[in-house]
This record gives sequence, C-alpha cells and structure tokens, in this order.
Amino acid sequence: MFVKETGGPVDALWPLFSCLAVLMERQSNRKERTMNTGTMYRANVRRVKRHPNAIRADRAAQALAYYRVAALREPAAAVETVLSDFLTDLRHYCERMRQDLAALERVAQLNYLKEKN
Repeated sequence: MFVKETGGPVDALWPLFSCLAVLMERQSNRKERTMNTGTMYRANVRRVKRHPNAIRADRAAQALAYYRVAALREPAAAVETVLSDFLTDLRHYCERMRQDLAALERVAQLNYLKEKN
C-alpha cells in the first residue's frame, strides 16, 4: 500500500526486498524443521560478562569513531587529533548552551574516580 502511494525510487527496490523476504522466510522455515528444540542455540549463554568500565570505554570509542568520520571526515586521523577537536567542539557547544564546562569536568572527574575504584 505504501509503495504504490510513493511512486518513487521505493517502487524500483520493492521487488528486491520482496524476493529477499521470501528467501529469508524459506531459510527460517528450513532451520525450524531441522533444529532439535531440546538443544536450541541461545546467543547469550557463553558470553563473558564485561566490566562496566570496559563498556563505558567502548561507548566513548564508538562515539569518537563516529565523530572522526562524520565531523572531521578524516578516517585515518590520530586519536589525539580526534580528542582535541572533539573537546574544542564541546567547549563551543557549552558556550552556546551557557554551561560551565570546567564545573562539568570536575563532576565528571569525581564520577570517573568512583567508577574506577
């Protein structure tokens, strides 16, 4: 229904998506017939629990990786360059929002020390 209303590029891609959906359905039906329900795979059974600080560091790394490509448009930029540019942009943002970056940084330092210990 939505596809017919648009009349744009979505119409051109619809057969591809339709075919892909049929293939995925066939594949899932095939798996259901051959899988023993007593030994179904659970993705999170053997996953090692990670430390919350490692998760926090990974979140920051993902944000900086996005910033490196989206803002700097330099996929090979050094970590120091990305961090300094990001902190500079953060200062500009705090100025626009009338926030005291130094006070926020002191609170962040206290939170970091609590989480580190």
